[in-house]
Amino acid sequence: FWEPQLRYHALRGVVNTRVGYTGGDAPEPTYKTVCSGDGHTEALRIEFDPSVLSYTDLITRFFRDPHVRSVYGAETPQYRTAIWTQNDEQQAIALRVGDEQGKAVPVLPAKPWFDAEEYHQHFLGDFKDFPEELWDDE
Repeated sequence: FWEPQLRYHALRGVVNTRVGYTGGDAPEPTYKTVCSGDGHTEALRIEFDPSVLSYTDLITRFFRDPHVRSVYGAETPQYRTAIWTQNDEQQAIALRVGDEQGKAVPVLPAKPWFDAEEYHQHFLGDFKDFPEELWDDE
């Protein structure tokens, strides 16, 4: 989850990013419990300014990312590719854009979020000047 945090944090319109855990049922996941198979996924939480970066543009960029795998069930929960949405509108957008991009990625209602340990936050740096041209889709 470190490399996606570096890339998304640098996008114009992204206000904040946090790496953490979601999608499982363990009440207090840690890196150790996630690695041990507690059902949670290493994930990236993105806060963005919709007047600068729309949710549609953010999701389109996600689906164009060559690291996004279009598989169901072939990944372990720790590393699964998924989108957790906050509301019905986000879910509809994510499903539509995924279909348009030809990628079958689970789009799920948000589950409780747990920030990863502080040493994981911005592990690769906090480079707001990370060049957007390093995105592989452009």
